[in-house]
Order: sequence, then structure tokens, then C-alpha cells
Amino acid sequence: MQLSQPNRKSLVNLTPLIDVVFILLIFFMLASNFIRWHYIELSVGEASDIELNHQKISVITLRSDKSYLLNEKPLPLDSIIGKVREQVRKNIEHPVIVQPEEGTDVQSLVNVLNLLKNFAGNNISVAKPQVPEK
Repeated sequence: MQLSQPNRKSLVNLTPLIDVVFILLIFFMLASNFIRWHYIELSVGEASDIELNHQKISVITLRSDKSYLLNEKPLPLDSIIGKVREQVRKNIEHPVIVQPEEGTDVQSLVNVLNLLKNFAGNNISVAKPQVPEK
């Protein structure tokens, strides 16, 4: 005894699936246009690599208490930027090293790098964080 099965095939409608895929595609295409990627090219060296020759290198130290040093002399940030800008005007290849102390927030580092990138170009390096002396 054989049971008869219906010869009816069930069809899958792909139209809603295609619509969803196109909507997602359009969404991501539009969203990617609004994302602006900013980056700062860094070369990171060891703290022991820094050879302090104040005529040839500007070392900006970011302290964890939000103060700044230029070649081990405490100065306000706008004064430091002005002095480094003057050094770069004299010598376009003047290297600038930014060295944060341990515990310095990243935003302070990024702020200093943003101020420097306009005139120091590719001559900016970031040294590994310095452990503050107690």
C-alpha cells in the first residue's frame, strides 16, 4: 500500500532576503563615508635611547600631574610649543621626542602630538613611558 504524496514543491521566496541584503549594503556604504580616520605616525624608542643634546633634540616630558618639561626644564605647554616651533624653523630636520611619564593619560599625549604635527612633521618620536622618581 503506497501513500500518495503531493507533487507540490514549496517555493522559497528570495525577494525579502534580497531586500534586506540591499538595505544593509546601503547602510554600511553610507556609514563608512561618515567615518573620518585620523592617525598620527609614531616611532617608539626606548627611554635609554634618548641622548640629551639640547642643541640637537627637543625632549618634551609629559608628567602625570599634567605639567610639562622641555629638556628637563618646567615650562607651560604653549611656551614649549613656541620654543620647539622656533627650533624647527631653524632646522627643518630638528627631532622632537615626546616622553610621557608612567600614569600620564593618553589624551595629554595626543594633544601634544596634535600641536606638534603641524610644524614638526615626521620628526616626532614617542619614547616609552618614564617611571617617575619618588
